[in-house]
Amino acid sequence: MSKVHLTARFVAKQGQADQLEKEFLAVVPTVRQEQGCLRYDLHRESKEGNEFLFYEIWESPEALKAHAQSAHMQALHESAQDLVGGPAQLTFWNALDRVDG
Repeated sequence: MSKVHLTARFVAKQGQADQLEKEFLAVVPTVRQEQGCLRYDLHRESKEGNEFLFYEIWESPEALKAHAQSAHMQALHESAQDLVGGPAQLTFWNALDRVDG
């Protein structure tokens, strides 16, 4: 099984960044408890910025697929659809050198 490393970038619509931050922060603890979630970190470009970045590591492609299909992620997509200015920009990464393997 190979780990999956990815970033997911979102841009909030003008005036919606604070609400989007609340929506994202509400789901983070639940996602971190998912089977196969090794890392799930949320970042915002600045205190008033409109860009958000999730840095994620999943145990396997199957764990990531289960995450995407989970009820809480489906609910997040529904609640955030009017807050974001377009689809997420997903980037998958190959780990070359990591502290924790």
